[in-house]
Amino acid sequence: MALVKITKLLSQTIGLDPDVVGLSQITRAVETRRVSCNLPDIDRYWTRLQTSAIELEELIELIIVPETWFFRDGKPFDYLKTYVNTEWRLKPNRNLLQLLSVPSSTGEEPYSIAISLLEAGLQPKQFTIDAIDISQRSLTKARRGIYTKNSFRGDAWQERSHYFQQNDQGYELSKSIRDLVNFQQGNVITTLATNQKQYDIIFCRNLLIYLKPEVCTQVLAAIDPLLVAGGLLFVGGSETGKIVPEQYSSIRQPFTFAYRKLELPPVPIKPSLNFSNPPQIPTTLDMQTIPKMHLSTISSAQSSPSLDLPVVRKLANEGKLIDATTLCKNYLEKYPTSADAYVLLGELYQADRQNPQASQKADQCFQRAIYLEPNSYEALIHLALLKESQGDTTGANIIRQRMSAIASRLPNSSLGGGT
Repeated sequence: MALVKITKLLSQTIGLDPDVVGLSQITRAVETRRVSCNLPDIDRYWTRLQTSAIELEELIELIIVPETWFFRDGKPFDYLKTYVNTEWRLKPNRNLLQLLSVPSSTGEEPYSIAISLLEAGLQPKQFTIDAIDISQRSLTKARRGIYTKNSFRGDAWQERSHYFQQNDQGYELSKSIRDLVNFQQGNVITTLATNQKQYDIIFCRNLLIYLKPEVCTQVLAAIDPLLVAGGLLFVGGSETGKIVPEQYSSIRQPFTFAYRKLELPPVPIKPSLNFSNPPQIPTTLDMQTIPKMHLSTISSAQSSPSLDLPVVRKLANEGKLIDATTLCKNYLEKYPTSADAYVLLGELYQADRQNPQASQKADQCFQRAIYLEPNSYEALIHLALLKESQGDTTGANIIRQRMSAIASRLPNSSLGGGT
């Protein structure tokens, strides 16, 4: 059915979760565009979508209905001012405060951020604000900075009305405020992964709730390397359950929904990679020559006080996959935060050709390793190649772009062949 194919295309393109957006809304948008294109039926419209990037953009514009206003929810902007005056100003080596708003919609949020920073006492030269959104129409409106009363709700508008000048079209935001935000168009699924900047604060509110779970994982994985250690991530009130607790801690301020990125110990980086010609996975596990699984006694290894991951790997290289897997799981029970152990367990699952769930379990292990060590090169390599083997080229490319971004931020000495 053409509608099913269109819905799948939207999910692949922008990560849309049709169960959240609603099939009725998608159907109405498709029908509106079909009529606008003067096409006789939905099958013809599906054909048009496949050959016209412009039409796909038009459909996305209809489905993405921006619902935002200045100082929405209030408390996050109050905390932003508190953070500036109680933390950021006190940093001995502070430079430029860099912020990102994604999605920026029609501009109310990034402009609210700019006003909050000015009210906190910062000068324009002390901060930069980048704002990203997929909708060109929303960005056009944001750059114009003219709003109707729908963008102003509650007392926040009354307190800040001096930032606007009323005219025949509505309320025009002061140019001095508009100049503080750098807007750019981009699909969040791909744009974040190729961004080379790092930010002290990222606002990503009320986006994740509209995305499929696997796309949420991709977006958060793309956001993580952009946020400095100790930086703040703001999300929507219904999105807090999507934040990875091993990587972020809640600031625990009422109705603020902000998380601080944990400062993790440095992770050894593998040699640099040629991303245009993906390498084979560097591992001592020979996937082609491992014999069929067989049982052997593991009691002596289990009782050994020196049992560690090299022992597990040695068993794997001897073809004793069941033994190695059991020991690796035992190791993780004792050391549940070992990213290396999760990588190794993922490798073991990949080598298990007899288990129909092996790929899924391997994927979970590599994801867990990345949760524990966000810059784990080996886990990222494995996960990228695994996604490619599953046909998920978009997910694989996002991971590879993340690996490239990590490598580009390292000094040259860290990209050599050393350990």
